[in-house]
Amino acid sequence: MSQQYPCIPSEVIFEILLRLPVKSLVRFKSVSKSWLSLLSSPQFINTHLNISRNNHRDVPHKLLMLDRDQILSKKCALCSTEKNSTVVCVDLDYPVKSPRCIPMFIGSCDGLVCLSVENSLVLWNPSTRKWKEIPQETTHMSQDYYCTYGFGYDKYNLDYKLVLVYSSKIKNSGNEVKVYSLRTNSWKKIKGFVSGYVYSNSGVLVNGIVHWHTRPHQDFNGCCYIVTFNLETEKQGKLDLPSYENEDVHWDLMSSRDSLFGFCHCESQGEVDIWVMKEYGVKESWTKFASVAYYVIPGIFYLPLYINEDGDVLLIDGQSLVLFNTRNNMYKDLHIHIPDARFRIDMATYNETLVSPVIDEEDGCKLW
Repeated sequence: MSQQYPCIPSEVIFEILLRLPVKSLVRFKSVSKSWLSLLSSPQFINTHLNISRNNHRDVPHKLLMLDRDQILSKKCALCSTEKNSTVVCVDLDYPVKSPRCIPMFIGSCDGLVCLSVENSLVLWNPSTRKWKEIPQETTHMSQDYYCTYGFGYDKYNLDYKLVLVYSSKIKNSGNEVKVYSLRTNSWKKIKGFVSGYVYSNSGVLVNGIVHWHTRPHQDFNGCCYIVTFNLETEKQGKLDLPSYENEDVHWDLMSSRDSLFGFCHCESQGEVDIWVMKEYGVKESWTKFASVAYYVIPGIFYLPLYINEDGDVLLIDGQSLVLFNTRNNMYKDLHIHIPDARFRIDMATYNETLVSPVIDEEDGCKLW
């Protein structure tokens, strides 16, 4: 007599699949047409994404790292839990390679990574290997202008947006700002953006708002502050940084989950002060909770690469990556070799999702 297997209700199958890793779900798409339809449905993708968001402490983030040869060669999995932080490195490929280009991370959100490769802008899901090239936007600017980006999700309009900011290096003029919408697959110009020299790395995303730090122009003295852009309202704003009296300081911004962090490089003190904004938008809520001495890196210090919600900071120590615990000022060698720390190490974080880099799966989505 043949063995009879119980029939599992579709609702139970749905709940089981929701809790599986993306790698398994991608494989299971080939089980049957019904599973392919289920795993590709917006309902399943969005529910899976929300579970990942709500259980973020149990879901390890991935770190993408560019080495000195500007080759996207490693993917580091950093478990951001209180009791255990582990790192595993594997090789990782990426789309639109060019021997002449210097790839640059622009940002990541919901498992989508936005990167610049030569003259191309790409939206890419490393977990599903799907990607889309963003249409070029022509802007005529002189060499006196600096270009920076921001990337994130507009939850009100259910749209992923890329922000492009052109800022003058030498004069206090207005900035040219354009926004790309994934839903419409088009660019538009934004008026009324704040003046000021927006010279920073790619914008930092916190709660649907992109943040850049500014620097004084060459033709006037001024203080540094943070420029913001709300992806939902498409309005600009401004945040104050902590005050430093009679100090020549340089700021970098970073985010971890829903918190905004500021890294203040104090050359005269030989250290980097780490600040967190406890209450968003309130200057007085900036709280300094750690300082990292320059001697950690022999001779040179770059931007900290990553910080998790527990305050663990990923740093370069000579030719190795180390995890600095701000609670006890202890360092953990991650045994990851960095060929030459004099070259900037670019890094982005992402979580594994099924989110597609295109709205319509039949329109423009590619695999490599």
